[in-house]
Amino acid sequence: MDPYMSQTPSAVMPCSPSGGQQPAISSFPPAMAYVPMQQWQQTYDLGLGFSRGTIFPELDLPFMMGRCQ
Repeated sequence: MDPYMSQTPSAVMPCSPSGGQQPAISSFPPAMAYVPMQQWQQTYDLGLGFSRGTIFPELDLPFMMGRCQ
């Protein structure tokens, strides 16, 4: 085990050479989500929705493999 790590409190880890402290990652929630309300509009028929992976045309977005441009 690293001797420095054994001397550092488990709740905080140094975040800068000047000695500033920052809360440990375990003190943060696992995720934060924003989900806007969706307006109910026209839907695909079930066969088309099944093949497209959604019955909502607004969510039927093209898959762009690779990096953002």
